[in-house]
Amino acid sequence: MMRNHLAALVSLFSFAVVCAAAPGCGGDDGGDGGTTTTTTTTTTTTTTTTTTTTTTTTTDTEEGCPVDVCTTYGAAVPAVASQITDRAATDPMFEADFQPLVAMGADAVDAFKESLANFISDAYGCTADAYTGPTMQAAHAGMNITQEEYDAFIALIAGVLQDNGVPEEHINECFAPPLVDPAFANTIIGQ
Repeated sequence: MMRNHLAALVSLFSFAVVCAAAPGCGGDDGGDGGTTTTTTTTTTTTTTTTTTTTTTTTTDTEEGCPVDVCTTYGAAVPAVASQITDRAATDPMFEADFQPLVAMGADAVDAFKESLANFISDAYGCTADAYTGPTMQAAHAGMNITQEEYDAFIALIAGVLQDNGVPEEHINECFAPPLVDPAFANTIIGQ
């Protein structure tokens, strides 16, 4: 089954800039949301020893994500995770995968939403170790997710982000790179 907005996904995610390192989007995997810290220590020895430490903090906006994802969008992650779950559970393409969760009741759905929010926060470097759920391989084992289904789910995420006012540029340059990274996709597709 083909989603109407899947074609839009191709143009939406046709971007030239790819983050240098996931999980952060600023090309920095230090978990500080794209902030790079450089420490330089110079020691000069004469009759005395002098140590000078210089710390420079910059936000990487020249390439990749033009904003600090955590500062700009971090507070909205739980609401976005909730909307992603609600849409997927009622979407004909994903309904069968989400029905067992829905059948377990509201508490199970709420726990999933919280787990998804923690995963998203960790993936984009806003938190460290908040996600304590299964690996992506284990979470999707036996689901046999196809590339088409994966692409449609990414389109669903993009739609939720757009509906929440995230500019297309930020979707393409901040949120898309980790999701369209083949290494990440392969932890879900075909499991």
